[in-house]
Amino acid sequence: MLSPAPHLDDSAAHYDLLVRGGTVYDGCGTLPRVTDVAVQGGRIAAVGDLSQASATRTISAAGKFVCPGFIDIHTHSDLSLLYTPGMDSSLAQGVTTEVVGNCGFSLALARPDAMFAQEQRGLERGGITLDWSDLPGFLRRIEDSGIAINVATLAGHGTLRKRAMGFADRLPDAAELTTMRRDLTDALAAGAIGLSSGLEYVPGMYADIAEMTALAKVAAEAGGFYATHLRDEGDHLEAAVTEAIAVAEGAGVPLQLSHHKAEKPRNWGKVVKTLAMVDDAQKRGLDILLDQYPYTAYQTGLATIALPPWAVGGTPLEMARKLRDPDVRARARLGMGSVNYGVVEIASCAAHREYQGRTVQELAREAGADPRDWVLDLLTTTDGWISAAHFALSEEDVEYVMRDPRVMIGSDAVAISPIGPASVDRPHPRSYGTFARIFARYVREKSVLSYEEAIRRMTTLPAARIGLRDRGQVAPGFAADLVVFDPAAITDTATFAVPHALAVGIELVVVAGEVAFRDGIATGARAGRVLRRSSALPLL
Repeated sequence: MLSPAPHLDDSAAHYDLLVRGGTVYDGCGTLPRVTDVAVQGGRIAAVGDLSQASATRTISAAGKFVCPGFIDIHTHSDLSLLYTPGMDSSLAQGVTTEVVGNCGFSLALARPDAMFAQEQRGLERGGITLDWSDLPGFLRRIEDSGIAINVATLAGHGTLRKRAMGFADRLPDAAELTTMRRDLTDALAAGAIGLSSGLEYVPGMYADIAEMTALAKVAAEAGGFYATHLRDEGDHLEAAVTEAIAVAEGAGVPLQLSHHKAEKPRNWGKVVKTLAMVDDAQKRGLDILLDQYPYTAYQTGLATIALPPWAVGGTPLEMARKLRDPDVRARARLGMGSVNYGVVEIASCAAHREYQGRTVQELAREAGADPRDWVLDLLTTTDGWISAAHFALSEEDVEYVMRDPRVMIGSDAVAISPIGPASVDRPHPRSYGTFARIFARYVREKSVLSYEEAIRRMTTLPAARIGLRDRGQVAPGFAADLVVFDPAAITDTATFAVPHALAVGIELVVVAGEVAFRDGIATGARAGRVLRRSSALPLL
């Protein structure tokens, strides 16, 4: 049932943009109403009956849904936005704001020295030189280049650790911890919105609760939050959630559990227990939210999937050198455990593009090798990052987590384009499809969420977590970040086999009052801005 739209005395009003007659979802989880939205000076000027108003540009949204621009709470687009500023894969889904710097890795804190050679190689493929040494320098580079949508960044623990102590497999001494705390303090003062960690990855995996708590306290003092890629999302999922909660409670900081899931069939169903653990912590007063992407496969480094943690050390080049030692290789092979290589698919491998899209099991069979030996051979001879998709998640778990009202939508993706440096890779389809897939599969087809609830998870909920006081709602005074979509047509078209395919059904995307995307085509507008946390206020 639609609520009535208020009548406004608008007989003399003239606006920059009028979106007329759409079914407007305000982002707060309330029922929609058929009404008009006016934009002036980059902000929403009025919402209501504007039938007598005029505008420089008028767009009919009759029969379509109008809502706030989507906020992707969990991305890694800091890796790409300097050479893909149009952020096409995100824009075509209706995303108008992204949070980068997740999973402990933040390009903003990288430096132009040998310790960050891997980051430099990643940028060089897009013709970008890493020429900054701190977060303010990185944010200036973004602003100077111009971006299609808004970006906010977390400060990554793993990158902070590399700055202070490289890839050292030990706890920090007092001086190193002081360096990390200082660099984090500086990053937060410069606008970072919180701290992220990736405790499954090098070098974050070498930290303990005390180290993470000490840094999370710095984030808490600045009014930020702590987002964590857990130490383990499979056999030790409950222990990893316990650790995250202990850090947050010890630091007095809001907690975000990143891309919450349970990996491998033997662990399916554990999310029932972990969400109950979240309930218990919330009853004790802890502020906890989660995020999720709507797929049953995750994508990460092949080494992370296959090798024991101790063997995944240093850069991919250093790891390859280490694994060439026969004794190290033999020990790693023994520790590789039970992985079903029939559901591990090579995603991106620059040295062997012919492997992309094929499973490790079939590639190993063709080579006449044990899958473990095939993986070790590949990792030791390519000297580079190899990503893989692991089809190890449960659809039932995805839906169970999604029903929890504390769960935001986060793609865990990199904003890319069907043309450009990343077009030869096989990214996870979440880069192109996450938000459209929520509506097509989990709202329209499966009724896991209502439209108003799905939109809330994409707008006001992440806006509140980030601290955005002027985004995430369709209301006067809010930034004019808007999406118009056809509820019958919106869907994801990207697949693991054909990942570079834009979502369809998004008819209009407005960023800061400027039309950035219309009828399937990006306009080239660069109205996005860097969103910084103010040092004087707890909100942006």
